[in-house]
Amino acid sequence: MDRIFITPLANKIASLNSIDINKVKGTGPRGRITKIDIEKHIATSASAKEIHQTNKSEPALGMDHEVVEIPKIRRIIAEKLTVSKSSIPHFYLRRKAKVDQLIDIRSRANGAIGVKEKISINDFFIKACGCALTDYPDCNMIWQDQHMLKFKEVGIGVAISTESGLYTPTLKNIDKKSVSQISLEMKGLIEKAKNKQLRNSDFADCAHAISNLGMFAVENFDAIINPPNSSILAVGAIKEEVISENEVMSSCKKVSLTLSVDHRTIDGELGAKFLDRIVFYLQNPTVLLIR
Repeated sequence: MDRIFITPLANKIASLNSIDINKVKGTGPRGRITKIDIEKHIATSASAKEIHQTNKSEPALGMDHEVVEIPKIRRIIAEKLTVSKSSIPHFYLRRKAKVDQLIDIRSRANGAIGVKEKISINDFFIKACGCALTDYPDCNMIWQDQHMLKFKEVGIGVAISTESGLYTPTLKNIDKKSVSQISLEMKGLIEKAKNKQLRNSDFADCAHAISNLGMFAVENFDAIINPPNSSILAVGAIKEEVISENEVMSSCKKVSLTLSVDHRTIDGELGAKFLDRIVFYLQNPTVLLIR
């Protein structure tokens, strides 16, 4: 039997997921199997696999139950994120941002445009992350076994939840688009996701993603990095908070942000600066309108 060349990390992930490495084609030097090869094999296997469940399984804890078939997209998500948590060293950074000005600017902008063109809060978050990536280009990289890839374009993956599953299409060239352009493009992607019309061209490797659960009153949460991303921003609900400035009590609206970071690509200091820059743009939204 020919010797199989495989990186230690790829071998570990394969072992954790009970993968026969003899069935994986390596794309590294001398045909070496890399982490990317294993991840692609997992995704391909999940897509091609027909899941046959029967009602003959043993009752769970003696309770009545039914066997539910796992949707293909759910299995792909489960396998991909399991690989992420087992192979990516996550760390988490948390901040809050004042968004009174942002809410006011959005309200005034939406009052001057048609219903179909209305801008969401999330559109501003996307633009803020894009500008921050431009300011810190070392955060616009992803890790691979033999090297890192530094993107020349600024792309943001945006989590879209539908009845059929979770999709993360990529908005490209964020740094070159206005908030209104981002808003129109997002509306199109959401519509395509709901109608199961997303194409391969709607997905592209990028370094950063956003997941927003604020509309469900979730105050904060830790998002799992979706490979090959290096970071993901988890956006919570906007809450009214009492603050004290110069011994004067007042209130303001704040949003909780949690940045999940791949420590292989981004260290603590760089991650903190990146998140601080995102907060800066959210607290100074007029800057977003001119970039």
